[in-house]
Amino acid sequence: MAQSQFSLLWNAHKRNICTGLSSLQQNGEFVDMTLAADGHHVKVHQVIIALASPYIKDLLASAQCPHPVIFLNKISYTTLCSLLEYIYTGEVLVSIENLSELLEAGKELHIKGLEDMKLAESISVNQPTENENDLDCNITMEDSESKFILTSMIDNDQPELSTNMDETYEEEEEDDDSMSQDVTTVFNKSETVNSSDNTKLSVMQFTVSNQGSLQMILNRYIYYLKHTNRNNTRQWRCVDYLNTIKCPAHVFTKDDVVVQRISAHVHPFHDKRILKKVRAGAVFSAIQEAEQQRKKKQATNSD
Repeated sequence: MAQSQFSLLWNAHKRNICTGLSSLQQNGEFVDMTLAADGHHVKVHQVIIALASPYIKDLLASAQCPHPVIFLNKISYTTLCSLLEYIYTGEVLVSIENLSELLEAGKELHIKGLEDMKLAESISVNQPTENENDLDCNITMEDSESKFILTSMIDNDQPELSTNMDETYEEEEEDDDSMSQDVTTVFNKSETVNSSDNTKLSVMQFTVSNQGSLQMILNRYIYYLKHTNRNNTRQWRCVDYLNTIKCPAHVFTKDDVVVQRISAHVHPFHDKRILKKVRAGAVFSAIQEAEQQRKKKQATNSD
Protein backbone atom coordinates (compact mmCIF):
# COMPACT_ATOMS: atom_id res chain seq x y z
CA MET A 1 0.00 0.00 0.00
CA ALA A 2 1.33 3.41 -0.96
CA GLN A 3 2.50 5.60 1.88
CA SER A 4 0.68 8.85 2.57
CA GLN A 5 2.50 11.97 1.44
CA PHE A 6 1.99 15.57 2.44
CA SER A 7 2.46 18.57 0.19
CA LEU A 8 4.10 21.51 1.95
CA LEU A 9 3.55 24.80 0.12
CA TRP A 10 5.25 28.10 0.89
CA ASN A 11 2.88 30.71 -0.52
CA ALA A 12 5.40 33.54 -0.16
CA HIS A 13 8.27 31.61 -1.75
CA LYS A 14 8.43 33.52 -5.06
CA ARG A 15 8.13 36.92 -3.39
CA ASN A 16 10.69 35.99 -0.73
CA ILE A 17 13.21 34.76 -3.29
CA CYS A 18 12.83 37.85 -5.49
CA THR A 19 13.12 40.34 -2.65
CA GLY A 20 15.92 38.35 -1.04
CA LEU A 21 18.01 38.20 -4.21
CA SER A 22 17.45 41.90 -4.84
CA SER A 23 18.56 42.69 -1.28
CA LEU A 24 21.72 40.59 -1.71
CA GLN A 25 22.59 42.46 -4.89
CA GLN A 26 21.93 45.87 -3.34
CA ASN A 27 24.22 45.04 -0.41
CA GLY A 28 26.92 43.47 -2.62
CA GLU A 29 26.64 40.08 -0.92
CA PHE A 30 27.87 36.94 -2.72
CA VAL A 31 28.26 38.84 -6.00
CA ASP A 32 30.69 37.26 -8.47
CA MET A 33 30.63 39.33 -11.67
CA THR A 34 30.48 42.98 -12.75
CA LEU A 35 28.52 44.78 -15.45
CA ALA A 36 29.95 48.10 -16.59
CA ALA A 37 28.17 50.92 -18.44
CA ASP A 38 28.88 54.64 -18.76
CA GLY A 39 31.85 54.33 -16.41
CA HIS A 40 29.77 52.73 -13.64
CA HIS A 41 30.50 49.23 -12.34
CA VAL A 42 27.61 47.20 -10.91
CA LYS A 43 28.27 43.89 -9.15
CA VAL A 44 25.75 41.12 -9.72
CA HIS A 45 25.35 37.35 -9.46
CA GLN A 46 26.43 35.20 -12.41
CA VAL A 47 23.71 32.61 -11.86
CA ILE A 48 20.91 35.22 -11.92
CA ILE A 49 22.21 36.95 -15.04
CA ALA A 50 22.84 33.61 -16.77
CA LEU A 51 19.27 32.52 -16.11
CA ALA A 52 17.94 35.76 -17.58
CA SER A 53 20.19 35.80 -20.65
CA PRO A 54 21.42 32.70 -22.53
CA TYR A 55 23.68 35.06 -24.50
CA ILE A 56 25.52 36.27 -21.39
CA LYS A 57 25.52 32.69 -20.08
CA ASP A 58 27.56 31.64 -23.12
CA LEU A 59 29.92 34.57 -22.56
CA LEU A 60 30.49 33.53 -18.96
CA ALA A 61 31.02 29.90 -19.90
CA SER A 62 33.71 30.87 -22.39
CA ALA A 63 35.47 33.28 -20.02
CA GLN A 64 36.36 30.85 -17.23
CA CYS A 65 37.22 33.74 -14.90
CA PRO A 66 36.53 33.86 -11.15
CA HIS A 67 35.04 37.37 -11.42
CA PRO A 68 34.40 38.44 -15.02
CA VAL A 69 33.58 42.01 -16.00
CA ILE A 70 31.35 42.71 -18.99
CA PHE A 71 31.52 46.17 -20.54
CA LEU A 72 28.27 47.16 -22.25
CA ASN A 73 29.40 49.84 -24.66
CA LYS A 74 26.02 50.61 -26.23
CA ILE A 75 23.92 50.55 -23.06
CA SER A 76 23.52 53.53 -20.73
CA TYR A 77 23.88 53.25 -16.98
CA THR A 78 20.23 54.22 -16.53
CA THR A 79 19.13 51.41 -18.82
CA LEU A 80 21.46 48.92 -17.11
CA CYS A 81 19.89 49.70 -13.74
CA SER A 82 16.41 49.21 -15.17
CA LEU A 83 17.47 45.91 -16.72
CA LEU A 84 18.86 44.65 -13.42
CA GLU A 85 15.73 45.62 -11.52
CA TYR A 86 13.68 43.74 -14.13
CA ILE A 87 15.96 40.69 -13.94
CA TYR A 88 16.05 40.52 -10.15
CA THR A 89 12.41 41.34 -9.39
CA GLY A 90 10.56 40.60 -12.62
CA GLU A 91 9.23 44.15 -12.84
CA VAL A 92 10.52 47.66 -13.42
CA LEU A 93 8.96 51.12 -13.62
CA VAL A 94 10.34 53.01 -16.62
CA SER A 95 9.39 56.34 -18.17
CA ILE A 96 8.02 56.41 -21.71
CA GLU A 97 11.09 58.21 -23.04
CA ASN A 98 13.37 55.44 -21.74
CA LEU A 99 11.16 52.51 -22.70
CA SER A 100 12.44 52.12 -26.27
CA GLU A 101 16.07 52.07 -25.13
CA LEU A 102 15.28 49.47 -22.45
CA LEU A 103 13.56 47.15 -24.93
CA GLU A 104 16.41 47.56 -27.42
CA ALA A 105 18.94 46.65 -24.72
CA GLY A 106 16.82 43.64 -23.79
CA LYS A 107 16.99 42.46 -27.39
CA GLU A 108 20.75 43.06 -27.64
CA LEU A 109 21.39 41.02 -24.49
CA HIS A 110 18.65 38.46 -25.22
CA ILE A 111 16.94 39.09 -21.88
CA LYS A 112 14.03 36.70 -21.43
CA GLY A 113 10.70 38.51 -21.50
CA LEU A 114 12.19 41.63 -23.10
CA GLU A 115 13.83 40.06 -26.13
CA ASP A 116 10.59 39.51 -28.05
CA MET A 117 8.58 42.36 -26.54
CA LYS A 118 7.38 45.01 -28.98
CA LEU A 119 6.95 48.64 -28.01
CA ALA A 120 3.30 48.73 -29.03
CA GLU A 121 2.57 45.72 -26.82
CA SER A 122 4.29 47.22 -23.80
CA ILE A 123 2.33 50.49 -23.76
CA SER A 124 -1.18 50.79 -22.41
CA VAL A 125 -3.74 54.11 -22.31
CA ASN A 126 31.99 53.83 -23.76
CA GLN A 127 35.13 52.17 -24.11
CA PRO A 128 36.36 50.33 -20.98
CA THR A 129 39.20 51.87 -18.97
CA GLU A 130 42.35 49.90 -18.28
CA ASN A 131 43.08 48.69 -14.78
CA GLU A 132 46.57 47.72 -13.69
CA ASN A 133 45.10 44.90 -11.61
CA ASP A 134 43.31 43.29 -14.57
CA LEU A 135 43.95 39.59 -15.00
CA ASP A 136 44.82 38.02 -18.35
CA CYS A 137 41.30 37.00 -19.18
CA ASN A 138 39.87 39.20 -21.90
CA ILE A 139 37.26 38.25 -24.45
CA THR A 140 35.88 40.54 -27.13
CA MET A 141 32.74 39.47 -28.95
CA GLU A 142 31.24 41.47 -31.78
CA ASP A 143 28.28 41.25 -34.09
CA SER A 144 26.74 43.70 -36.52
CA GLU A 145 24.66 45.41 -33.86
CA SER A 146 26.61 45.39 -30.64
CA LYS A 147 29.97 45.01 -28.99
CA PHE A 148 30.62 43.62 -25.53
CA ILE A 149 34.01 43.22 -23.88
CA LEU A 150 34.48 40.64 -21.18
CA THR A 151 37.40 40.83 -18.78
CA SER A 152 38.30 39.86 -15.23
CA MET A 153 39.21 42.42 -12.64
CA ILE A 154 40.37 42.43 -9.02
CA ASP A 155 38.51 44.87 -6.79
CA ASN A 156 40.34 47.89 -5.47
CA ASP A 157 39.79 48.71 -1.82
CA GLN A 158 38.03 52.01 -1.27
CA PRO A 159 37.93 53.99 1.97
CA GLU A 160 34.74 54.10 3.96
CA LEU A 161 32.76 57.29 4.14
CA SER A 162 32.82 58.63 7.66
CA THR A 163 29.41 58.93 9.21
CA ASN A 164 30.58 61.63 11.62
CA MET A 165 29.06 64.73 10.06
CA ASP A 166 29.27 68.29 11.28
CA GLU A 167 27.61 71.53 10.21
CA THR A 168 24.47 69.70 9.17
CA TYR A 169 20.81 70.48 9.12
CA GLU A 170 18.05 67.98 9.67
CA GLU A 171 14.76 67.31 8.00
CA GLU A 172 12.39 64.83 9.60
CA GLU A 173 8.73 64.40 8.84
CA GLU A 174 5.99 61.85 9.00
CA ASP A 175 5.28 60.27 5.64
CA ASP A 176 1.60 60.46 4.76
CA ASP A 177 1.31 56.82 3.72
CA SER A 178 3.73 55.22 6.14
CA MET A 179 1.34 54.69 9.02
CA SER A 180 -0.84 52.37 6.96
CA GLN A 181 2.05 50.20 5.78
CA ASP A 182 1.59 46.50 6.56
CA VAL A 183 4.69 44.43 7.27
CA THR A 184 4.53 41.15 5.36
CA THR A 185 8.20 40.52 4.55
CA VAL A 186 11.12 40.74 6.98
CA PHE A 187 14.80 40.78 6.05
CA ASN A 188 17.74 40.26 8.39
CA LYS A 189 19.69 43.36 9.30
CA SER A 190 22.98 43.72 7.47
CA GLU A 191 26.28 45.18 8.52
CA THR A 192 27.56 48.49 7.18
CA VAL A 193 28.46 48.19 3.50
CA ASN A 194 31.83 49.70 2.60
CA SER A 195 31.99 52.37 -0.07
CA SER A 196 33.21 51.16 -3.47
CA ASP A 197 32.28 51.36 -7.13
CA ASN A 198 29.75 48.60 -6.71
CA THR A 199 27.64 50.78 -4.41
CA LYS A 200 26.49 52.75 -7.45
CA LEU A 201 23.79 50.18 -7.99
CA SER A 202 20.84 52.11 -9.22
CA VAL A 203 19.70 55.42 -10.61
CA MET A 204 18.35 57.75 -7.97
CA GLN A 205 15.13 59.65 -8.48
CA PHE A 206 13.65 62.35 -6.32
CA THR A 207 10.23 63.45 -5.18
CA VAL A 208 8.55 65.59 -2.54
CA SER A 209 6.31 64.51 0.32
CA ASN A 210 2.87 65.99 0.90
CA GLN A 211 4.44 68.12 3.63
CA GLY A 212 6.95 69.54 1.13
CA SER A 213 10.07 67.66 2.23
CA LEU A 214 12.65 66.25 -0.17
CA GLN A 215 12.61 62.48 -0.72
CA MET A 216 14.77 60.04 -2.71
CA ILE A 217 13.59 56.94 -4.60
CA LEU A 218 16.19 54.18 -4.86
CA ASN A 219 15.76 50.49 -5.65
CA ARG A 220 11.97 50.66 -5.14
CA TYR A 221 12.25 52.28 -1.71
CA ILE A 222 11.55 55.86 -0.61
CA TYR A 223 13.91 57.74 1.73
CA TYR A 224 13.57 61.14 3.39
CA LEU A 225 16.46 63.59 3.69
CA LYS A 226 17.85 63.55 7.25
CA HIS A 227 21.19 65.38 7.00
CA THR A 228 22.95 67.53 4.43
CA ASN A 229 26.63 68.20 4.99
CA ARG A 230 28.54 71.23 3.76
CA ASN A 231 30.51 69.08 1.27
CA ASN A 232 27.24 67.98 -0.38
CA THR A 233 27.12 64.65 1.45
CA ARG A 234 23.58 63.66 2.34
CA GLN A 235 22.12 61.07 4.67
CA TRP A 236 18.77 59.56 3.71
CA ARG A 237 16.59 57.42 5.98
CA CYS A 238 13.84 55.05 4.97
CA VAL A 239 10.46 56.75 5.37
CA ASP A 240 9.29 53.77 7.42
CA TYR A 241 11.74 54.75 10.16
CA LEU A 242 9.20 57.37 11.19
CA ASN A 243 6.43 54.92 12.06
CA THR A 244 6.13 51.82 14.23
CA ILE A 245 8.22 49.76 11.80
CA LYS A 246 11.37 51.79 12.60
CA CYS A 247 13.14 50.53 9.47
CA PRO A 248 16.91 50.93 10.05
CA ALA A 249 17.91 51.25 6.38
CA HIS A 250 19.67 54.43 5.41
CA VAL A 251 21.91 55.61 2.60
CA PHE A 252 24.72 58.13 2.21
CA THR A 253 25.13 60.01 -1.07
CA LYS A 254 27.73 62.46 -2.30
CA ASP A 255 27.16 64.52 -5.43
CA ASP A 256 24.09 62.38 -6.12
CA VAL A 257 26.02 59.10 -6.09
CA VAL A 258 25.41 56.38 -3.49
CA VAL A 259 28.60 55.91 -1.47
CA GLN A 260 27.36 53.86 1.48
CA ARG A 261 24.39 51.72 2.50
CA ILE A 262 23.68 50.77 6.11
CA SER A 263 21.24 48.01 7.07
CA ALA A 264 18.58 46.30 4.97
CA HIS A 265 14.91 47.18 4.82
CA VAL A 266 12.51 45.26 7.06
CA HIS A 267 9.37 45.68 4.97
CA PRO A 268 8.14 45.25 1.38
CA PHE A 269 8.99 47.60 -1.48
CA HIS A 270 7.28 50.99 -1.67
CA ASP A 271 5.93 50.24 -5.16
CA LYS A 272 2.39 51.50 -4.54
CA ARG A 273 3.57 54.79 -3.13
CA ILE A 274 6.11 55.25 -5.93
CA LEU A 275 3.55 54.44 -8.62
CA LYS A 276 1.18 56.98 -7.10
CA LYS A 277 3.86 59.66 -7.36
CA VAL A 278 4.77 58.61 -10.92
CA ARG A 279 1.15 58.94 -12.02
CA ALA A 280 1.00 62.37 -10.41
CA GLY A 281 4.11 63.45 -12.32
CA ALA A 282 5.93 64.06 -9.05
CA VAL A 283 9.07 61.98 -9.72
CA PHE A 284 12.20 63.78 -10.96
CA SER A 285 15.54 62.56 -12.27
CA ALA A 286 17.45 65.58 -10.93
CA ILE A 287 17.47 66.73 -7.33
CA GLN A 288 17.32 70.36 -8.49
CA GLU A 289 13.91 69.70 -10.09
CA ALA A 290 12.65 68.16 -6.85
CA GLU A 291 14.00 71.16 -4.91
CA GLN A 292 11.98 73.51 -7.13
CA GLN A 293 8.88 71.39 -6.58
CA ARG A 294 9.57 71.38 -2.82
CA LYS A 295 9.72 75.18 -2.72
CA LYS A 296 6.47 75.44 -4.68
CA LYS A 297 4.72 73.01 -2.36
CA GLN A 298 6.01 74.75 0.76
CA ALA A 299 4.82 78.08 -0.62
CA THR A 300 1.41 76.57 -1.34
CA ASN A 301 1.18 75.03 2.14
CA SER A 302 2.07 78.34 3.79
CA ASP A 303 -0.74 80.19 1.99
